[in-house]
Amino acid sequence: MQKMKFPTVSLRFLAWQQILGAGGVFAYFLLNTTASPAATKYTTDHSRKISLGQDSLPKAMKPTLQMIAGAENFNPDLKLPSPNENIPLSPQPPPPSQIKPSSGANSGSDLGKNAGASSSEKPATSVTPFAVLEGLQPNIHNDWNNSGQVNRTIETTATFRLNNSDRLLFTTGYDTYEQVGAKTFTNIPLEIDWETKINSLKVRPGVGIDILSSSTTPNFSLKVEYPLMTGLTVSADIQQGAYKFNSKTIENQISALRYGPSIFWQIDKDTSLFSSLKLGSYSDNNQEQQSFSRIERKLGEFSVAGNLFTWNYQNSTDKGYFAPPDFLVYTGEVAWEGNVIRDVLSCRLSASLGGQHVNAKDSDAGGYQTKCTAKISPNIDADLGYSFSNVKSHDSGSTPSNSQSISSQIRWKF
Repeated sequence: MQKMKFPTVSLRFLAWQQILGAGGVFAYFLLNTTASPAATKYTTDHSRKISLGQDSLPKAMKPTLQMIAGAENFNPDLKLPSPNENIPLSPQPPPPSQIKPSSGANSGSDLGKNAGASSSEKPATSVTPFAVLEGLQPNIHNDWNNSGQVNRTIETTATFRLNNSDRLLFTTGYDTYEQVGAKTFTNIPLEIDWETKINSLKVRPGVGIDILSSSTTPNFSLKVEYPLMTGLTVSADIQQGAYKFNSKTIENQISALRYGPSIFWQIDKDTSLFSSLKLGSYSDNNQEQQSFSRIERKLGEFSVAGNLFTWNYQNSTDKGYFAPPDFLVYTGEVAWEGNVIRDVLSCRLSASLGGQHVNAKDSDAGGYQTKCTAKISPNIDADLGYSFSNVKSHDSGSTPSNSQSISSQIRWKF
């Protein structure tokens, strides 16, 4: 309440003027002490709580690793984005000091009107939508080898964040599979994946269909991850669907069920270990087993790594896919990764050299890769990469094998 300033009364005022002046002061005081204060408005703020650091875990919720060619397709670049939780905060009313009474002869009536208006008004509230588009990720891959096999995939994934911090991912696109001596096939994939978390267990189930030019095949997948301790995460996944190794496996309608565990261990800030075991069961009654292990040590912008890959099938096959009875690849790798233009362009270059043992024959194994990432805008990144490898990915007999790949990706965050 404001302090009242009484006017100074001159001695020359008459008695009746003094009485009227005192009455006016009393009426002013009464109106200002009995009227309702004016209403104030406030809004509700929200904060976000991040449940887990992004850089300390494998990237489990990225697209599933391909396991259909050779050791060069395995990349333990696994970092997992963590879902956020929205926690609304209760709105707090303004302190009483912010409520000021009105002044003037008509203050009582004005305050009464404001009080009546404020009683009908409600605090502003925000409505959280069920799903919000979080990002778009177009991917383009063009893979070919010296056997005349060419696989092209153009696919886009749209990621939506739900109001409970789960994610839904929709993937579609257009793929082509060409090979000398075989038909050319096309495919339109339609997939939906759901990322959620149960306490510390991360779960990603997915379903979809492959609309191939020869048939329509359903598929499903499930991946789970659990951190045993800081820096140590175990995971397991299962996949069932068409084995799109090349146009011949599509023509023969080969499908495969693949499953197995993986482990990622961040030994220290510069040393990591990744290892996986995969088992497979094919629709032509063939069985496979493969394993991959990689240990990497970072040295500033450089890194060194060792890779070990084994792959074997129970039976040989004429269905079009590579099915070695015994396959061993071991390579050492040296890489550099850094900024070419600070905050605009970064690149990674790597080269590997080692040996391979397949069908009781030994030969050299190696390759090189390069990938650059451009920062187009604060919300858009673009990748462009190229790789070459002489690790066997098809049955070439005594002819040396080589595979090449060009890939690009755009990550658009909203």
